[in-house]
Amino acid sequence: MKKGFVQTENFKRLREAEKLVAKRGAREAGLVIVRGVYGIGKSELTERWAVDSGYVFVRAKETWTKRAMLDELADKMGLDKRGRNQEVQARIIGKLAVEMVPMILDEADFLIRSTASLLEVLRDITDLTGTMCFLVGMEHFPLKVARYGHIASRVARVVELDPLTVADVKATIAAKAEVAIDDELIARIHAQSKGRMRLVLNAVANIETWAHANGWKKVEAKQVEGKVLCTEFNGQQLGKRRAEV
Repeated sequence: MKKGFVQTENFKRLREAEKLVAKRGAREAGLVIVRGVYGIGKSELTERWAVDSGYVFVRAKETWTKRAMLDELADKMGLDKRGRNQEVQARIIGKLAVEMVPMILDEADFLIRSTASLLEVLRDITDLTGTMCFLVGMEHFPLKVARYGHIASRVARVVELDPLTVADVKATIAAKAEVAIDDELIARIHAQSKGRMRLVLNAVANIETWAHANGWKKVEAKQVEGKVLCTEFNGQQLGKRRAEV
């Protein structure tokens, strides 16, 4: 499979949200929630966006404490991590206030547990710097944030990331696949994957394996008739009925 970044409809939604939030009235309303179901490519999309744009990208973790989060942010910014929490946070604030580089935190659901203390630390940073902070989480993440009114009031926008369209799948295959795949098979991949990027890429990998084994330069739907293109983690084969009991 080839390396490459696909500018899907979801990517366009992110870019549009960034432009709108950059023009916001309230400086402190710099939080942007990015939500979507699992498997649609949120992490790959936002990380690649961060790399290409020079933004700060970190992945939140279940084990994070305030200090762990500050240390990772400082690491990404090339800052000294020595000293107390307040000192590390002050360095982060100082750098962002000058450079105004947006932050992107993936797996943002981990930022809220029994309290929102990690989000409070981020709120301090965005309040004092005016920089944007994109919080990437699952579909119900906005409801978690909504429990904390003083933080929710700083959310400038919620960006909905949807499952891939047929056009997105076609663009992904054009950018990633090492063999040509016909439109009928692309439609089948879209249907079986339910628009989830993770499963689309698994299907492409399977098709490439069959193509290389058989010497196919282009793969048509009829050549892989009856084959399972992608599977769920639980073992259920997508596009294939369960055996009747």
